[in-house]
Amino acid sequence: MFGSLKKFDKHLWILMIGWFTSSVGFSISIPFISIYFHSELKMSLSEIGVFFGVAAIVRSVSQSIGGELSDRIGRYRIMIGAQLMRSITFILVAYAIYAHWSFWGIGGAIIINFIFGSFFQPAANAAVADLVDIKFRTEGYAVVRSAENLGWAAGPAIGGFVAGVSYSTLFIISSALVFISAIIISLSMKGIKPILQAQEKSNWRYLFLIKGNEKIFMHAGLVFLLYLVVSQMIAPFSLYSVDFKGITKAQLGFLFTLNGLMVTFLQLPTTRILRQVKLTNQLALGAFIYACGFFLIGLTGVYAYFVTAFVLITMAENCVSPPALSIAANLAPEGRIGRYMGIYGFAVTGGWSLGPLLGGLLLDWTKPHFIYMWGTVAIMVLIAAVGFKRMARTIPPELNLYKN
Repeated sequence: MFGSLKKFDKHLWILMIGWFTSSVGFSISIPFISIYFHSELKMSLSEIGVFFGVAAIVRSVSQSIGGELSDRIGRYRIMIGAQLMRSITFILVAYAIYAHWSFWGIGGAIIINFIFGSFFQPAANAAVADLVDIKFRTEGYAVVRSAENLGWAAGPAIGGFVAGVSYSTLFIISSALVFISAIIISLSMKGIKPILQAQEKSNWRYLFLIKGNEKIFMHAGLVFLLYLVVSQMIAPFSLYSVDFKGITKAQLGFLFTLNGLMVTFLQLPTTRILRQVKLTNQLALGAFIYACGFFLIGLTGVYAYFVTAFVLITMAENCVSPPALSIAANLAPEGRIGRYMGIYGFAVTGGWSLGPLLGGLLLDWTKPHFIYMWGTVAIMVLIAAVGFKRMARTIPPELNLYKN
């Protein structure tokens, strides 16, 4: 992994460290918020799902705005400003929990935090595309994602133990780490050349203008369906495994740690193994493996099988994330990578955020026969796999292959 970094711009190294720190800060607290709502505020699964459904709309729109703003006023201004505001809102959430605010106060503060997080993501993804030559782009995203998921390996492991003592402390730690991330990312600004802007006059209506952008919207639609399923591994699985199958919070934290470690150490080797495979075929393969992993979750409540399912799900992640990002960047006109990352982010965040609503409702409707819930999401991701295979017909070959 580290040897391959030598061919990348030094600014990517600094951005990776900042992204890693931010990932630790986020993953320490957010995976446990649904458990707090259910166990401490006594909210039903459907009510928690509705909360994440409302957050979905806000986060998706924020992603598209953040991508557009990154083209207009610069990636790094957006990233640093977003991280500073996230740090402040994490402190607000910590105080709200400490002061025993109602759901409305805590939930409102979390949604504000989600908004600024959604500004950060498309700007950061666009910054990677700016720093990495197109022929190394898939590997660049793989390397950055390895660092990001190393944060996911550390965060939940810490959070699983801290949550048993104090939920408020989780968010204080998150605030500190996200603030440090902003400082690190500010260092990566030095020496960056100005981003070339598109020739046409920027206009907000172009964000969702389909004509001329059919390929990115086709890609975004399939990505939305994919992440609608992928999101089940966070809030719905946390509730299902802890509250219905009886695993401990520490065991749940280990699963997320396993996920993060596998991505950290296997993402780049997986990307290299698949380098001669079309990006769309990599996505189809990943979607199929996802289906196997999620279906396995519904077959049993034995912890060892949950571990096996997470291994499969992580293998699928390693097949999916870099090529999905690369296709979005490769399709973008000159000077509009931020916009296309915003559209891509709109789809990803919409799936991640609406997924818990879907999962919460399915858990309520199918209990105690949860196999129907996990079988349904497995079928959904298989449909996405077929869609990615068909999409290969519409993407120029030179944009659908990664060659080192």
